[in-house]
Amino acid sequence: MSGRHSAVDHLMPWLGWIGGGLGWSLTHQIGSNSLFDDCRAGTPAFVIGISLAGLLIALLGGLASLAVWRRGDSETRGRRFVGGVGALFALLCGFAIVLQAIASLIVPMCLS
Repeated sequence: MSGRHSAVDHLMPWLGWIGGGLGWSLTHQIGSNSLFDDCRAGTPAFVIGISLAGLLIALLGGLASLAVWRRGDSETRGRRFVGGVGALFALLCGFAIVLQAIASLIVPMCLS
């Protein structure tokens, strides 16, 4: 059990990077593929739903990284740095996801 705990603990500072990138890439790929393959499938409600799921993934990863950053002196400087920057990266990815969701409401679904 302790081997599993230490593996998760080693991964904690990186979860902001992983969650932010994964959430943004899934939102972008699923949203854009639904619009390009068949624009009727990519309704604004569908894209908003996918965006909320991607935003949740990014924010959960960012919160995990933020928890490492907030531990203070109980963590090494390197782990705190990776956790802090990972939290900021997840926040940036969340902002990009929100902008893509807003664009799905502004840009018309089918131009042809």
